[in-house]
Amino acid sequence: MRLAPALDPALFSETERSVLLLDGECRAVGLTVAPVDVPDGPVVRAASLAGATARHDLVAELWSAAWVHGVVEVLPLPLSLAVDVRASRRTKLISPAPREAHFRSDDTERLGGVLVTSPLKTAYDLVRLDGTGAAEEVAAALLRIAGLTPAIAAALAQLQLGAPHKQRGIDRLAALPA
Repeated sequence: MRLAPALDPALFSETERSVLLLDGECRAVGLTVAPVDVPDGPVVRAASLAGATARHDLVAELWSAAWVHGVVEVLPLPLSLAVDVRASRRTKLISPAPREAHFRSDDTERLGGVLVTSPLKTAYDLVRLDGTGAAEEVAAALLRIAGLTPAIAAALAQLQLGAPHKQRGIDRLAALPA
């Protein structure tokens, strides 16, 4: 039987996942485990978040998305999750409440069954919302994954919907090293 890229915690109990780890058939990935013969990558990392995102189709964003895209080594907890207010309903019932956001169609991609912000959107949001140098390093790595120069990324960020600190994000994208 071929297993999914990451084992859904709803289908495999914690005990079953622990046994698979102890037997060497799986390795820990994100919030669950994955078979050892499945190569690590964005699809597997995203799939490992399905237990936390699937019910309300939440979007992994910011540092969680950076981890999915492979530019952050350790999954930061708590997860950075958002709900697309135009695509979801009953968001007030989710606890803890995720950040509400408006996403354009090209802001997200579905990886391993989970919605994740694109490398460009992740980079833009990190430099817009996080003032640390670590955010700039991660954003530069995300732009390399997307195959974008800082100047092109800044121009594309102009198309983003109005958001707090939009101009700061555009300016910081443009200033990243190529």
